[in-house]
Amino acid sequence: MQSPVYPDISLQPKEIEPGLSVFFCPKSGGMWIPLANFLAWKETNPAAPAATDSPVPQPDDSRRGALVCPESGRLLIRYKVGQGLKFQVDMSPITGGIWLDQGEWEALKYKGLHTEINFFSTSGYQFKIRAAEYEEKLEQTFRNRVGDADYAKVEAFKEWLVNQAQKREICAYLLHHSEPKKAEVTVDEKAPRRHTGSY
Repeated sequence: MQSPVYPDISLQPKEIEPGLSVFFCPKSGGMWIPLANFLAWKETNPAAPAATDSPVPQPDDSRRGALVCPESGRLLIRYKVGQGLKFQVDMSPITGGIWLDQGEWEALKYKGLHTEINFFSTSGYQFKIRAAEYEEKLEQTFRNRVGDADYAKVEAFKEWLVNQAQKREICAYLLHHSEPKKAEVTVDEKAPRRHTGSY
């Protein structure tokens, strides 16, 4: 098989974990993980531990173009990883194989996501990522509007509110008192007006 990044370079077999054999690109440092190899390894390592060493630098694949599957010759599809990792993994829609650039396996392992790679392409997994991104953007927008000092106060109140048994009543009370008050009506305004004109 040829490297998706450097088609003139042949991929070489390599074992990256006990029982997990991949095809390694000696020029780019990336690797092709056949789905069958990954599933067989995962079956014997269903809860492989995350890395305990220092965080690894995050790879940046934002400028890389689309890659071709070394098994099927079809274009690979990119999927977001989430959990604070900004890179995307490339997966084959035909064979299910996975291409990881240099450093991505180590980053996934540090986050404990290296045993979940086969789920990255599922709609449920991608939906959770989009929901998390939305919450992150919403929080950042709110923080920019109110400022760091007031944001910290709101966050402290939110943490307190979560553990309150009557949080719904508290929120309703605050909402009621946050609405603009209507102008008070005087006694004269309440009394019916008499018609003083002529018919």
